[in-house]
Amino acid sequence: MAAALRGPVSPLFGIGLYLDGDRQVPFDIGWAEFDRDVRWAAQVLDVWDIGEADHVLISTPNFEGPWASPVVRALRDRRVVHSNAEPYGWDVRRSATFLRLLPFRAYLGMSGETAVGLLKEPDCAGSLAALAPIWARPEAIHPLRDAGLDPAVFAMLGPALGLECPHRSGAHVDPAEWRLAEGPDGVTLSTAGDRAHVVRDLVVGRTAALDHTPCPCGLPGPRIRVVDPPPLRPAG
Repeated sequence: MAAALRGPVSPLFGIGLYLDGDRQVPFDIGWAEFDRDVRWAAQVLDVWDIGEADHVLISTPNFEGPWASPVVRALRDRRVVHSNAEPYGWDVRRSATFLRLLPFRAYLGMSGETAVGLLKEPDCAGSLAALAPIWARPEAIHPLRDAGLDPAVFAMLGPALGLECPHRSGAHVDPAEWRLAEGPDGVTLSTAGDRAHVVRDLVVGRTAALDHTPCPCGLPGPRIRVVDPPPLRPAG
């Protein structure tokens, strides 16, 4: 067994699968690019000030590991505690129980089904309001906003992951690894870094828009708005 454990290491961290229209596209992920993705995830955690001893509830199934794993590794590297729940309606009670019993700092990957289910749980209202951020999938954003919450976008954009910062002006991707552009069919994604899988002009947002203005959070590159921005709140 010891000899087997010292055997050759796979050249790949893993293999994912994204959609290009109706077509499923497999994509390889090398170790070097995974490490770079972990470092970028750490920068996003920094702008949210998520650190040691914070507790994060993660709701991403195993097949979403190609997108979520860099964030999970970055959380572990800074000794953040994390718990897990499935993003499906049948597992809402698990998320609700966690939120009632434990103090969480953030939620990663909230689905529309989970958002609707949790909003029906009156005992969870205070816990949801205390989360910073609720990283929610695009379909969960409007139900959460309608309930008076301020979610941030968690979006899988082809093989890339987009995460919003506290300014909530669109989801950031790592500009060293991915290039966002506006094309005739919507916002597209292309590979910019040295990655095992190369993508060119993949449409990732037919109704999305790009914000090229510098973000106050300090993260570089444009942001992609995959949902409408929140309405302006009256001053005072």
